[in-house]
Amino acid sequence: FAPRPHPETKQARAAIMATSSSSSSLWLTEIEKQHIEETSQVADSAVLKSLINPIIIDVRSAKEVEADKGGVRIATSVHVPININGQPQSIHRTTPEEFRSKLSEEGGIDLSSSTATSRSFITHCTKGNTEYTGRGNRVAALLRDLGVSQAYNGGSADEIRAALGLSSSS
Repeated sequence: FAPRPHPETKQARAAIMATSSSSSSLWLTEIEKQHIEETSQVADSAVLKSLINPIIIDVRSAKEVEADKGGVRIATSVHVPININGQPQSIHRTTPEEFRSKLSEEGGIDLSSSTATSRSFITHCTKGNTEYTGRGNRVAALLRDLGVSQAYNGGSADEIRAALGLSSSS
């Protein structure tokens, strides 16, 4: 019998997400757990700088973007909030297929082509490294679940801007 992790740790949150009874009632597969772990920390700025024309996905709510939570919107980013019907991830965990559909409908990005899955993506929400599974982390993992090998957690808009050397008007 292994002791349960403290509920405020990233591992505990992943376990809770995996076992919660959301409307989709899905368990995390081993590969999904691996992708969550791989994208749990903000990617190193050298990695982000090395990407060629990455697509930046802003997963914050419209209200958070309007309030500049995590920084002013990056002009070239694509705004695709992760939450389905405004429900937080603790209520409804967005599935890879739901996000694929949302990415296509709201972001105009079709992942069904090999060209799209070979692109680089940087995701962000309002914060970078957290003790829980953040939305930027979750979307980078979802993209990897969908076959995108170069999907990275960029943290916040401000962290991406600093890593890529963008001005606050970029």
